[in-house]
Amino acid sequence: MDRQKRVLAIHDISCVGRCSLTVALPVLSACGVECSLLPTALLSTHTGGFSGYTFLDLSDEMEKVLDHWKTL
Repeated sequence: MDRQKRVLAIHDISCVGRCSLTVALPVLSACGVECSLLPTALLSTHTGGFSGYTFLDLSDEMEKVLDHWKTL
């Protein structure tokens, strides 16, 4: 029996654009990899070619998420 491939994708999420977790997740999923997500930031768009984008740093939440996972 083959063991399920698993990955923790640690990356930002860009709400518009072809980058970040929005691109990585479907590719990994299509390859049959079980994905857990740990977002580092939320951006309204990616930073290349866009101006005035918003940025929410999730660094303070990341450790809380990891701590919660340890209880599962």
